[in-house]
Amino acid sequence: MKCLKPHIKKNIGYLIFGPIMKMFETILELCNPLLVAQIVDKGISSGSLSYILRYVMYIVVCNLLCFGFAVIGQKCSTLVSTRVGTGLRRDLFSKVADFSHAELDKFGTASLINRLTNDIFQIENAVGAFMRLLLRLPFYLVGSFVLSLIINPKMSLVFLVLIPVFGVVLYFYMKKTGPYYSKIRDKLDSVGKVTRENLSGTRVIRAFNKQEAEQTRFESVSDDYSKTCIRVSKISSLLHPFVLLVVNFSTIAILALGGWQIHIGNMSQGDVIALTDYVSIITISLLMLSQVIAMFVRTIASIKRVNEVIYTEPSVKEKNTRKLTRLEYDALMEFDNVCFNYSFDAKEKSFIKDLSFKIYPHQTIGIIGGTGSGKTTIASLMTRFYDVTQGKILYKGKDIKDFSLKQLREEVSIVQQRSVLFSGSLRENMLLRNEKATDEEIIEALKISQAWPFVSEWSNTLDYQIMAGGKNVSGGQMQRLTIARALINKPELLILDDSSSALDFMTEKNLRNELKKLDCALVLISQRATSIQRADLIIVLDNGDVVGMGKHKDLLENCEIYREIYESQSK
Repeated sequence: MKCLKPHIKKNIGYLIFGPIMKMFETILELCNPLLVAQIVDKGISSGSLSYILRYVMYIVVCNLLCFGFAVIGQKCSTLVSTRVGTGLRRDLFSKVADFSHAELDKFGTASLINRLTNDIFQIENAVGAFMRLLLRLPFYLVGSFVLSLIINPKMSLVFLVLIPVFGVVLYFYMKKTGPYYSKIRDKLDSVGKVTRENLSGTRVIRAFNKQEAEQTRFESVSDDYSKTCIRVSKISSLLHPFVLLVVNFSTIAILALGGWQIHIGNMSQGDVIALTDYVSIITISLLMLSQVIAMFVRTIASIKRVNEVIYTEPSVKEKNTRKLTRLEYDALMEFDNVCFNYSFDAKEKSFIKDLSFKIYPHQTIGIIGGTGSGKTTIASLMTRFYDVTQGKILYKGKDIKDFSLKQLREEVSIVQQRSVLFSGSLRENMLLRNEKATDEEIIEALKISQAWPFVSEWSNTLDYQIMAGGKNVSGGQMQRLTIARALINKPELLILDDSSSALDFMTEKNLRNELKKLDCALVLISQRATSIQRADLIIVLDNGDVVGMGKHKDLLENCEIYREIYESQSK
């Protein structure tokens, strides 16, 4: 319940006022059986029409007041549940936005989407049910029992048997079903994950004729989810009939004992009718209570999942958010004996091992290596998508952790291996880097990235509408557009993580020539030796180890791996 506390405090007024309205509504509803008993015992028995009409008017007024209190109470519950759901959704999304890649890898996209949607929707419904039903049920149960005591103390003993039996049933229900609801949420995450992968990879699936295999895979996780739901449903299906059984036996007992009491003259017909009405009220209350309890058992699992995200601390933390200016430095960025592994356990073997190198202003660094050698990991460390396990990274002579993430990522631009464009106009995509950029600055960046030749041919140029995921542009066009977006803010360090792999050699050559003219340091990560051979420093990686460092000619002589890569590509 920890995640709910701040939102409950914000709406404490409605949380107090709503139940008060429900209390008045309940008191007036409980008066109806007493008024009906008076009509039967005094009005009908005496044949007084005026007496009957007067009490009928009392009943009408009671019900009208009930309606008014119910409307106000309903409005309070709706406001609170909606505000709590909105606040939780905002908190959760804000937390996810602060996560580093480590936390995003841990939870997974499908699970986070389910927590943002299904779990918070479940919590929102439970808060509404709590105010509408659960707070009203004690008034019903206690009020009915007290009024039945007033009418006939001996007959009210039926209620003392009914309520404990119902409590025992609810206890065993919660104990049996509670663990299953956490499993249901986890299995729903699996269904969402497979669905998301199939929808995003539908072209690959069709290209390899894997529709049947993916259908089987989906059916497997879906069946697993449905089997767990069925297990819970089997238990839940017993709750409602059992409650009805207990209550019906109580009604039979009231009618049997009441008939005998009327026969011997200890009770009137009106009293028996009133007691029967109170049994009906308790019946409805217990049925509602069973439904609310079932909802709350499900909600507990959702609250735990939301708490898990909100109270997970990001592994990448900002120690100092103030802007650091006028720094004196030699190297723009320096890796000092950097080690890193994705498990973030210093005792485990590092993926990146004792990496040390410097990037000077206006220098071009090339990073090359086979697949899985650690090239993208180094780029992620430069932008603090992950933090190092051991060693440190210096930026402008200061530990990179001393910079705010905002300042660091304003000065260090990265174009990642997988190009991403968002739905909207080309201008909107370009302004993601700098909201204040002018059209002239955008066009300049497009020219540097070699994107302007094809953009200028579009009829509405910067207003051209990009589809979600950039599906209406080619791979090479998308790479050039994302490079242009990274250049908008004129970074001091530009990292291109294999972001020209879809370009032809002539376009890539023109791009490199334009990038050399920029007033920034450049890190080129590539699997093409020709793309980085003119770099001021080339770093050769193999399984996270630096196996070579130097210029192109030196590496051809001294680094076997680099020579093999170059010769395999040049031949």
